[in-house]
Amino acid sequence: MLKRFAVLMSFALLMLFAAATVEAKTISIAYGDLVEGEITADQTEVEYSLTVAKGDVVVLDMRRSKDSELYSTAVIVQDEEGNEVVNTTEDTSANNTVAGFIAESDGDYTVIATRNKYSQTFGEFQLRPTSVKLLESGDSVKGLVNNKTADVYYALPADTDVKISYTQTAGDYYLYFRIMVLDSQTSGTISASSTAIHGITWTVGMTTESKYLTLVSVGGNQYDLQHDDISSKFTLNVE
Repeated sequence: MLKRFAVLMSFALLMLFAAATVEAKTISIAYGDLVEGEITADQTEVEYSLTVAKGDVVVLDMRRSKDSELYSTAVIVQDEEGNEVVNTTEDTSANNTVAGFIAESDGDYTVIATRNKYSQTFGEFQLRPTSVKLLESGDSVKGLVNNKTADVYYALPADTDVKISYTQTAGDYYLYFRIMVLDSQTSGTISASSTAIHGITWTVGMTTESKYLTLVSVGGNQYDLQHDDISSKFTLNVE
């Protein structure tokens, strides 16, 4: 009887240890962090915990690492109650994922880095969470893009007429200016883009939609960001 009790206790302790081990796999990250992970045959999802505040405009940039064979990345986000906020696993158009949402509550959100449900590829990835600035009329923003920052993002207000001007002010690498739209099930889709040489201003006017999150992205080509030395400055002006 004692032997059986000891076996049961050992099994219970083993299960508790296994549960604790699984729990330990969730990695805490913060805005501005650049974390690296890997999708493998044994682990196709990597979980992170991100603390957000109500009203934060959150952008999650997930891309394959240099020389990685991971394609069709995807992101899933759940709020503190377990409700799904973002799920781009059905989106087959994105080798690299730009996902985003506006937080409706404070809490520790679960961010799952994965691949789209049709992909069978494996490899290393980089994930960067950012709380981005919501641009308003009259704003003038100066920014820097380099290999460490990669692409930088700003949000535009929904259901609004906006005009935004972009000028590269310094640097030998000609940056990419992009307007992107996305929802809870898709990665960012480019609706307008330009590469302007130093001192030339590019202006775009548009009406943002209420059902999409509209982002402004300034950055570089992924290959260039991984292989070239980049350090270029820009300004954005919103009318």
